Amino acid sequence: MFKALCTLCGALVVSSVSVAGAAGIQGDYVEARTADVFTGPCFSNAEAFIYGKQAIMAWKVTEGAYNGVELNGLSVAAALQATTTLSEDKPDQASAVIIVDANANPRQREALIAMARELGGKRLANVVVVKSARISLKVEAHSVADAAETQAAHGMPHAPRASFWAANLAQIVTRPLDEGDHFCGNEVVAYTPLSKGVVAVPAYTLGNQYKGQGLESTWDDPNCRSSYVGRFTL
Repeated sequence: MFKALCTLCGALVVSSVSVAGAAGIQGDYVEARTADVFTGPCFSNAEAFIYGKQAIMAWKVTEGAYNGVELNGLSVAAALQATTTLSEDKPDQASAVIIVDANANPRQREALIAMARELGGKRLANVVVVKSARISLKVEAHSVADAAETQAAHGMPHAPRASFWAANLAQIVTRPLDEGDHFCGNEVVAYTPLSKGVVAVPAYTLGNQYKGQGLESTWDDPNCRSSYVGRFTL
């Protein structure tokens, strides 16, 4: 009987470890581009090959470790410039600047960089410089009122409010899409999020700015439907 109980307890421990390991790493995700991500086909077609070759991706770890390094509460971001509109570009020819949380220790810094490059895929293959900065990334929780408004506003996606800030380098500020953002009556998700492992909803961009060095250009592109807000898992 004792041996049977020990065997059962051992199996439960192994099962618990497996479940915890399967959870991997997860957290909040915010993205902003220099072209609308939620828009009518006529708008997105007009922007193709002209706008939308710059973007900022930002991740904040809320739980988990990467390569055995605990990253809870830490953030990492990437500002990138592609050859043309993101979706029509050659991903492996993009250039990127990675911004790492200044609160990270050396091991965490390397883990954050590696995580960002894995999530960003080929577009983060060519990292021209890595910067360290104080970072704040906040995603508000949905409310019951938000859900009701979503149904009222032509079925417009209703992401939570979000903000990302990297001192002296980059920022994103978003709000939910609302009735006033409904233009042509045929809005759709024009592009998918740039990061792997993301479940995200389009949002309205109040601020989208990159003023650091390392890329061919800087940008300040507010007041458009060019953001994603959501969660990532890896």
